[in-house]
Amino acid sequence: MSILNKTRGIGVGLAAIFASFAAFAVTATPGSVLVVSRNYQTVKISNINGSVSLKNSKPGVVTVSKVSTDVYSIYGTTTGSAVLEFKDRKSTAKVYVTVTAQTSAQSSAQTSAQTAPPAGRLLASNCFQCHGTNGKGPGFDTLAGNSASEIYKDLKEFQSGKEGNGIMAKHAMGYTDAQLLSLSSWLSTQR
Repeated sequence: MSILNKTRGIGVGLAAIFASFAAFAVTATPGSVLVVSRNYQTVKISNINGSVSLKNSKPGVVTVSKVSTDVYSIYGTTTGSAVLEFKDRKSTAKVYVTVTAQTSAQSSAQTSAQTAPPAGRLLASNCFQCHGTNGKGPGFDTLAGNSASEIYKDLKEFQSGKEGNGIMAKHAMGYTDAQLLSLSSWLSTQR
């Protein structure tokens, strides 16, 4: 084998190694997010190697809460932009967030629907019979104030049947993942 062919073989081998490393780098989907002020968007984190830490360049513009192991909820507090860095022990993924003001059409719709409950509130009202108004008890477990990720995880366990097939399993099976995320996020804001 000639030296040129040996060099090509090494180059191909190194390219394969770097390509396989890139496949294990933490990624965020989507990489850029547009959020209307006072609304939520979610981001999914993939290829996590160990635990994930989060750095928010502008906590006054957006707040971020962990909903599950790989899903984060981004809330637009005020107009502006921020960069979120999700870092595991080997790599970093950035999410660029732009928060815009509501348009006049959105404001009009919101004004006409001022009596509409916040996202997740209507779904969570199904929980109040057993867990008390806004999940604050009395009754069974108090839900208010628990983290969104904890509530979501518990609901997913009920939904999967890991916790048996009682009334909570039947309730949880009636919701989509998006509804469970919304419900969990709202209950976590109650104090």
